[in-house]
Amino acid sequence: MPAELIILILDAVLIAFCYQFLYPRVVGNSRMRLIMNDAMATVVALMVAGSAYAGSEQTFSLLVADVNWFWFTLITYSVMELPFAMRYMRRHNMLE
Repeated sequence: MPAELIILILDAVLIAFCYQFLYPRVVGNSRMRLIMNDAMATVVALMVAGSAYAGSEQTFSLLVADVNWFWFTLITYSVMELPFAMRYMRRHNMLE
């Protein structure tokens, strides 16, 4: 399985777990809790990806550039998470 796909699956599983299970129970409608929990989830994604790819010379394709595991994980996690975060904030009236 390509390394990019592994990280994308990691991102998807983590985002699904957070937004479907964890955040409704822990975050509620608090912006600060959402920000803090999103930051922790991002760190978890980076730690898992880092444990597999840190120190390797593996490059990851972002279609426009090749980057290392850190930037690939950070960028893809952020892009994948944005629609979920916006939907969550709309649903819990956090955009007002």
